[in-house]
Amino acid sequence: MASNTVTSHRAPKKTVTATRTAVTLATATVGSIALVPAMAQADPSTSNVKDVKAKVDALQNQAETASEKYNEANAQFTALQNKVNQIQGKITLEQASLGNAQSSLGSLAAAQYKNGGVDDTLQLMLGNSPDTYLQQASAMSEITGKSASSLAAAQEINRQLKQDKATAADDLAALQKTRDLMAAQKKEIDDKHKAAQALLDSLTPTQQVQYKQIAQQGQSTNVSKVNISSLPPAVNARAAIAVAFARAQVGRPYVYGAAGPYAYDCSGLVMVAWGKAGVTMDHGSRSQYAQFPHVTRDQLQPGDLVFYYGDRHHVGMYVGNGMIVHAANSSSPIQYAPLDLMPLNGFARP
Repeated sequence: MASNTVTSHRAPKKTVTATRTAVTLATATVGSIALVPAMAQADPSTSNVKDVKAKVDALQNQAETASEKYNEANAQFTALQNKVNQIQGKITLEQASLGNAQSSLGSLAAAQYKNGGVDDTLQLMLGNSPDTYLQQASAMSEITGKSASSLAAAQEINRQLKQDKATAADDLAALQKTRDLMAAQKKEIDDKHKAAQALLDSLTPTQQVQYKQIAQQGQSTNVSKVNISSLPPAVNARAAIAVAFARAQVGRPYVYGAAGPYAYDCSGLVMVAWGKAGVTMDHGSRSQYAQFPHVTRDQLQPGDLVFYYGDRHHVGMYVGNGMIVHAANSSSPIQYAPLDLMPLNGFARP
């Protein structure tokens, strides 16, 4: 990190009596206490820890936003890769078919030569590149019936081959664009995570204890009001499987982009949980919201998906009694949390 050099200029010395200085300082101190009495009693270390926590929370929130975008881009990348693989396989078959068609036309030319001469069209086919030939062949007026049939087949194969090559080129370009986007998103995730970790590392051991206490204070108070063992049962077998799996992951770590078996991000957790119940969904909170019917808060049932923040970049699973299970962030394991812990922005039912 670059350092800033500050040049100091000494001011001319002024003579001030000790009595006047003491009075001035005392007056300033009394004035400060009168103006901001709360600050006079504040614990500087606690204030610093709270400031660090606010910055870490913001960085982790930004990292999770980038992570969910990365998940969406990764799904697009996979779909594009599959499409490119399929079209390239098709191109390979078409190239082989075109070679066979050209070979067939060559055989016809040989037979005509033995019978007294080669058709002008076949001479053109054999003497020029296939592309040039196929452009000119439609203008030829005299072709034997068998040659015309073989030529038409070659033309159609070549036309489809060109079309598929153009499609493949477009898909490959889109694939590269998505790859570049994912790299940028991955860098953003890493940068935010490193910045958050640097802030945490800057705390003293005592401040780190304070940080953990502050982080757990609001949540533990709310969670402790609910007996987790008395959560209501799910309304159907599939939801019961999803809820049971999500609850079994409590305590496992959060990792950006992870979908088990030992770590998860928020959308990865609910995706795998519902996958155990036979329900397929995308790995991305915003895509998950778009995939399933929406419900209202009053209609929430165990297993429903709960989405947070303006862009729905966070998702948890409702488990009843005003509680969710969610993969929070890299500073916290998968855990129970109050439904209203974060700004709500929708509900969906797989």
